[in-house]
Amino acid sequence: MGTVEHATLSCHHCGEETDHELAYAGRLLVVTTCTRCGNSIERDVRRRYVTDLRQRMTSKPGRMLRRFRRHPVGFASSLPRTTVLKPWELLEEVRLVWGAAADTRKGEKRERDQH
Repeated sequence: MGTVEHATLSCHHCGEETDHELAYAGRLLVVTTCTRCGNSIERDVRRRYVTDLRQRMTSKPGRMLRRFRRHPVGFASSLPRTTVLKPWELLEEVRLVWGAAADTRKGEKRERDQH
């Protein structure tokens, strides 16, 4: 999964202010889940994710160069681990985004079928 943050939010399902898990893919909020009742709100962010990913990929060389200039030893020592893990992190982001989109489509279809 992408980055997971926690926040106290009001849950519309259980009616309480509870801790929620906020799952991000890159800079985009994809899924919000109430830790009390488990209710999730998923968003279809595929188009915005592709745009965000493209921007992140094109800016990556510059960010790496800045990091290398600031902390050359730390940069060099983290490179082997980062090189191995980054593809897996990206795959997890893509799974999160496309999984949330699929769940969103299923929910919309259920709502249409009920009406």
